[in-house]
Amino acid sequence: MILENQLAVAMAPTDLFPLLQDLERVAPCLPGATVTERVDPTTYRGRVTVKVGPITVAYEGTATVVEVDPAALRLVMRCEGRDPRGAGSAAATITATVEAGATGGSVGRIRSDVAITGRVAQFGRGVIEDVASRLLTQFAQCLERSVADTAAAATAGPPGPPAAGPAQAPAPAPAPVASPVAAPAPAPGMLGLVLRVLWGRIRRALAGGRGPNG
Repeated sequence: MILENQLAVAMAPTDLFPLLQDLERVAPCLPGATVTERVDPTTYRGRVTVKVGPITVAYEGTATVVEVDPAALRLVMRCEGRDPRGAGSAAATITATVEAGATGGSVGRIRSDVAITGRVAQFGRGVIEDVASRLLTQFAQCLERSVADTAAAATAGPPGPPAAGPAQAPAPAPAPVASPVAAPAPAPGMLGLVLRVLWGRIRRALAGGRGPNG
């Protein structure tokens, strides 16, 4: 079965094409897809869960990049997986090309040569095409958000120091406390002179108050 789909992404073709090669980064953008191991630079192990009609199937297998043409912006991958419950298998050779969109951005054209066995094979081509178209639309939207978030983080740069609060006046320095100053002691000579004068006055007063028999 040959399926042909396209996705529109708001980024330059030279930016989108390298991104499509980075399966570890873009796989989470495909609903139900998970990369579990990188075997070598071109081969990945993973799991894909897809709902087709009333049933849900999960395939575990490998995805291998078999051709990359940077000049033509062309990428070829081979994907193979089996349902671990024995409900069938799927294999696809996927060719993706990227070109500039008519109104800007990029258009990715995806051609898939798909072989399916098991329960999913009972559904008609129209159902499978609808599922593929829905998944690729969600994939393109996720890619745009991822690239926009990365660009915003790079523009913002590392976070700066926290903003300072309102400036506060420095606390006034405590007023110096005056040490108690002792009154100067009178000089020894002055004290002796005062005492002698007082004592002389007392003696004269006493002598004056005595009678002839005193």
